Amino acid sequence: MQFPNPSFKYQNDLAHFCRTGEYIPIPGIIKKNVGRYRNLIYSIVEDSLQSAYPLTSNLLEEKEWDDLVHEFFSSHRCQSPLVGQMPKELHDYMLETDNHLLFKYPFLSDLLMMEWYEVEIFMMEDKEIPNYTGKGVLSTNLLVINPELVILSMNYPVHLKNASKITIEDESQYFVCLHREQETGKVRFTDIKYAHVELIETLLNKDVSFTALLKIFLKYAKEEDAIIALSQFLKASIESKLILGFSPGK
Repeated sequence: MQFPNPSFKYQNDLAHFCRTGEYIPIPGIIKKNVGRYRNLIYSIVEDSLQSAYPLTSNLLEEKEWDDLVHEFFSSHRCQSPLVGQMPKELHDYMLETDNHLLFKYPFLSDLLMMEWYEVEIFMMEDKEIPNYTGKGVLSTNLLVINPELVILSMNYPVHLKNASKITIEDESQYFVCLHREQETGKVRFTDIKYAHVELIETLLNKDVSFTALLKIFLKYAKEEDAIIALSQFLKASIESKLILGFSPGK
């Protein structure tokens, strides 16, 4: 690679050394001193990845985790200059490179995705919260949903089971909704079915009533069962603050 200015080459060589540990002599730099700098940078990267993916780092054998961190840091050119956004790229990197760990742990892609979205929901910019009240009648008032959420579709129940207990027999279709509590900032997980996905998407578009939402559930269950299932889900969602409450004055 040709560099218009020698300083650019030296910066590139230093970055190469920090990522790979392969030292290229740089004028004015003492190798033993720059090694400490690399150790510092590497520690920051590993700590950031471990903080973002605690379940993954606990699942993998120590050597598997260490090799993954080293491979990612040495081979991948991060797109974001922000340390906090860097872990997001680990998931894409593993998919792009067909990392062997994805074959040993078929559910690993889902686990990484879920762990990162927990971080992303926690750090996301505040969304405009619609007006709502905690007082209302479930059967008649319009419901207001928490807009700070994401729905994930997965092949394995990484949100329901300890990762070390998941097997290939668990493969199916799963949905989980992650939302952030307004008061505490805590990220909550809700296991949902397809009917719930449709319900949440409907509420994100507009405030609707129990009757309108029941029409969704009637596509998947008989009327009596649908009423019970919808009532239980809405009450649990209000308690967890997935649903904030009721539209005021309606």
